[in-house]
Amino acid sequence: MTFQVSAERNVGDVPWGSFDQSLVGTRVRLNISPDLQLNSFVQYNNISHSIGTNTRLRWNFRPEGDLFVIDNNNVNRVGDRWRREADGLIVKLQYMFRR
Repeated sequence: MTFQVSAERNVGDVPWGSFDQSLVGTRVRLNISPDLQLNSFVQYNNISHSIGTNTRLRWNFRPEGDLFVIDNNNVNRVGDRWRREADGLIVKLQYMFRR
């Protein structure tokens, strides 16, 4: 298991104004077995008041094949409530044919 915390601060002046952006995130990687991995990344943005998540499950079911299941979610704070902005679920099968 790997656990990582990150923070980034961006300050800038542009012709239409200035900004001070902070990004705070955490990443977790769990190797359940040599063939099964779970990765998750969560990030908060103080300017858009949004939280984004990306979670990926990878299963190596054969030496030639991988199955990926990826879930993406974004929520924004509007006033005193959180609103779902975007959701996505992707399933990808990758297989290599050898002769």
